[in-house]
Amino acid sequence: MSHARRKAAVVAAGAALVLATAVAFAPAASADAFRCGSFGSDPRAWCAYVQKAPSGLKVRTRPSTSAPVAFTLANGTKVEVDCWTTGTSVNGYTVWDRLYSAGGGHYVSDYYLTTGHVQSYVDHC
Repeated sequence: MSHARRKAAVVAAGAALVLATAVAFAPAASADAFRCGSFGSDPRAWCAYVQKAPSGLKVRTRPSTSAPVAFTLANGTKVEVDCWTTGTSVNGYTVWDRLYSAGGGHYVSDYYLTTGHVQSYVDHC
């Protein structure tokens, strides 16, 4: 192997190692709520993402799985959490979040949001 080819192979291997290291040590996506910034009704408001909802997250008129469905949100949708309360158990979890909406409160099970421990930073409804 020529010197130029050997040097190119070493550089390519080094670049691959740097890339693999960066991927291995990249920070994980946050599982907690975050400040909404310009997305929310107030820059200090808390936002989260819809996650692990099998066929979309059903947004309800009350914190209950038997309440009417107002609309459905897709996984990955960013939402503003207004406050939390308790309601029907979803997979053993009874915390529900009221989403901010100019048209009135709508509720989702906190089980399906990336809020972390929502009671720590959002007021009870």
